[in-house]
Amino acid sequence: MITKKIVVACGTGGITSRNIGLKIKDYLAGKGIEASVETCKLVEVKEVAATQHPDLVCSASALPSLDCPTVRATAILTGVGADRVLEQIYDLLK
Repeated sequence: MITKKIVVACGTGGITSRNIGLKIKDYLAGKGIEASVETCKLVEVKEVAATQHPDLVCSASALPSLDCPTVRATAILTGVGADRVLEQIYDLLK
């Protein structure tokens, strides 16, 4: 099985990005997709994306233009519309 690389960014690269990342990883595992999740600060996301070449970048905040798919993942934190966002992530990675 190929592991999909996901970067999740938030203001400090801490709890918010970790929570989003864990929920994404668990959801994808349930769909048969293995994922590795790296977290970073939002100000680092361009550099991390350029050097790590992730399959996807997610954030609860607006993301800059990157050379990979991006998803605004605020709904995963709030729970409102989380299923739709998780399905969008799955569709991008399958």
